[in-house]
Amino acid sequence: MGDMPEPSDGYEAVRSAYPPLLNTAQVAELLDLNTRTVLAMANDGRLPASRLAESRKFHFLLEDIIGTLKAHRVSPEQASLDA
Repeated sequence: MGDMPEPSDGYEAVRSAYPPLLNTAQVAELLDLNTRTVLAMANDGRLPASRLAESRKFHFLLEDIIGTLKAHRVSPEQASLDA
């Protein structure tokens, strides 16, 4: 099995800047959020995360975070309504 080519979806810079497995601080930095907000979003399911049993530490897959960003894209019409 060879290396699979990275998808050309506009997130190449993110993939090159972050490892495949992220901690809470890295996700907070990537999304420009507070770490407590990231923890709350992981707890309520807004961000896909996993953690080991009996552990309070979350782990995030970079591709899951990118997928969440793609799924929640704001269209120009929505952005103008929020302004």
